[in-house]
Amino acid sequence: MTHHTFIHGDVLDALRTLPDKSVHCIVTSPPYWGLRDYGVAGQLGLEDTPEEYVGKLVAVFREARRVLRDDGVLWLNLGDSYNSPGPNNHDKSHMIGTTKLKGQPGTRGWSELKPKDLVGIPWRVAFALQADGWHLRSDIIWHKPNPMPESVTDRPTKAHEHVFLLSKSQRYFYDAEAVREPAEWARWGQQTTKKRNPGTMSWVPDKTKEELAERATRNKRDVWTVATASFDGAHFAVFPPKLVEPMILAGTSGGGCCSQCGTPYKRIVEKGEPDWEWMRACGADNSGEYKGHATKDYASAGAQDASATKARILASMRKWVTVGWQPTCDCDAGEPVPCTVLDPFGGSGTVSLVAQRLGRHSVYIDINRDYMDMAVERCGFHEHRLLEVATYELIAV
Repeated sequence: MTHHTFIHGDVLDALRTLPDKSVHCIVTSPPYWGLRDYGVAGQLGLEDTPEEYVGKLVAVFREARRVLRDDGVLWLNLGDSYNSPGPNNHDKSHMIGTTKLKGQPGTRGWSELKPKDLVGIPWRVAFALQADGWHLRSDIIWHKPNPMPESVTDRPTKAHEHVFLLSKSQRYFYDAEAVREPAEWARWGQQTTKKRNPGTMSWVPDKTKEELAERATRNKRDVWTVATASFDGAHFAVFPPKLVEPMILAGTSGGGCCSQCGTPYKRIVEKGEPDWEWMRACGADNSGEYKGHATKDYASAGAQDASATKARILASMRKWVTVGWQPTCDCDAGEPVPCTVLDPFGGSGTVSLVAQRLGRHSVYIDINRDYMDMAVERCGFHEHRLLEVATYELIAV
């Protein structure tokens, strides 16, 4: 059974109530600078300058780092904004996000930047966190195939945001197996000997590279195409569940953690049988010989012209399967318990919702009580039937 805590209060005050090293993974998207006024005293994002905004985020994540385990990770989503100084740079009328405030999305006045400058907020925050002790491990581009329309004619429409992967320590838990992607091996049939040239792709028809064909999957790339998600609730910025899912899958153990010390369990992966279905679809028989009977899109990808060498490569592909989980500590504490995910800017509750679906504990924090109530309802805790697999508690700080 999973447990989900919802805390209403200022983010720093709420974080200070949590024990040291008590969460395995942080997934969050703070309010962006200069974008919206959520109408709550003490909210983040209304600071007069980027420096003030960055400084507050550094303080928040310094406290969050205390709460995070030494082997834990932080996934931080941030969007950028443009400088649009008005008559008074402190005038909140440049902000948008409520029915009372109108204007160009993502704009805010700051006298130290030129008009129309891109502020660079995500990287300002990332470098500040790096200087404060975080390990900056990756910059993931969240590509939005359905971005918000912009009535601009002097630059491209923005269709991406940044997701930074940061860790507390040099060595940390990361389950790459949980987020592997399908490999595009069919493209191999289109390679030419020109690929011998230095600095280009290394595969050539006379070099099988069987060590690369051991799997039908590849390591997850750092460009994630995820459509923005609609939400009926009264919240302006909603995390798409499909964006959050790989963060939780990679950042926490699906096998749970030690009930005594909290150390994540390690996945046990073994090489299984060849992927016969895939191999036959590419036109090979059980011995790996090409028989000229490629099916579906493999034929259009050049599989019908494949050589016996390529068929043997395909025959060597094997599905890697998870056969179990094992503890990585010496506690011998019995059955594992779920890992815990924290969102210090919980908003509409997407992180808690996905954590619940994936069998993880969660901790939600937000300064807006209306948003917390919305998140509780969205996670289904108003329905008694869900209490059989999950429990929750509400806390005010």
